[in-house]
Amino acid sequence: MDGSDDGYRCCSGGLSHLAYPAENQQLAGALEVAGRKVCTPMKSIVLFNPRSGSVPADARDKLTAALRQGGIKGADLIETDPENCDKQLRELADMAPDLFIVWGGDGTIRSALSIVGPITPNLLILPGGTMNLLPRSIHGEKAWDIVLRDVLKGPKLKSLSAGEVNGDRFYCAMMAGAPAYFAEARESVRRGDLTRAAAQTGAAIEVLKTMHLQATYDDGYSFAGTALPTSSFVGAIIGSLTKAGKGMEVASLANPTTTGAMNVVWTSFFTDWRNAPGVEVAPATSLDIGAEGGGDIPVIADGEQLRSAPHLHVTFVEYASRCLAASE
Repeated sequence: MDGSDDGYRCCSGGLSHLAYPAENQQLAGALEVAGRKVCTPMKSIVLFNPRSGSVPADARDKLTAALRQGGIKGADLIETDPENCDKQLRELADMAPDLFIVWGGDGTIRSALSIVGPITPNLLILPGGTMNLLPRSIHGEKAWDIVLRDVLKGPKLKSLSAGEVNGDRFYCAMMAGAPAYFAEARESVRRGDLTRAAAQTGAAIEVLKTMHLQATYDDGYSFAGTALPTSSFVGAIIGSLTKAGKGMEVASLANPTTTGAMNVVWTSFFTDWRNAPGVEVAPATSLDIGAEGGGDIPVIADGEQLRSAPHLHVTFVEYASRCLAASE
């Protein structure tokens, strides 16, 4: 999809490849001033999270230099509000910027795609976390400054599908059960708290042995209420990360081992675990997960922990958000 679709229009030349909302009166469109064609200044907002895993201490200076190199001057550079980033994102989106850049970890970016993406066409996300699941799924393995350079040089509007678990959207994958506890240990390691990480890993191994999740899925065609193997964790994978490259896949590891569970969180959910022996994978449009004996089920989505609940309902959302990507 390019910027001329869905009610958006593009101006020709340079940064005007960006798609601007047709109703925005501050477009970077050509105007006649003193007999010369010029473009009105872009309103650019950059929201960055200085606490994210790979955002450097001098992020503001690096951003200013990279933006200037890309032809963007006078952008508003704003740090994320650690107390209420979602509210901050809504308020900034209401300002209708011509370009909205978000640089942070998967949690910050997931919020940006869920809140800003559906209402702002010119959202550009940059990798600034430790796992960077979301930026990698959109931009590949590029560093943040290369992503910025390439998108500003030749942007296109990209539609994104998502999954939704109990009202919270995810754009790569979610896992329910034991992996959520291992994820807590991973974050403690990232913060340097090895003692806490060791305790959390021990608790996760105990959950791995005792939690039994029952999951059923619907593929939207011929199978409704089909059961996955009972397991200590169940997952869902979205879009380009699936075997088909679209839709949603659900998966369960029938006989999870401690080593296998650790691999899920510490290495790659999308390759090692999904292709491991004993894993059952199936295309689906919805997934329901409950625990034998009741109790809340921990869940992580796109690398971030979400609210636990006694029942998890997962659905596929084909057109969930949009953002800018490089045209080449």
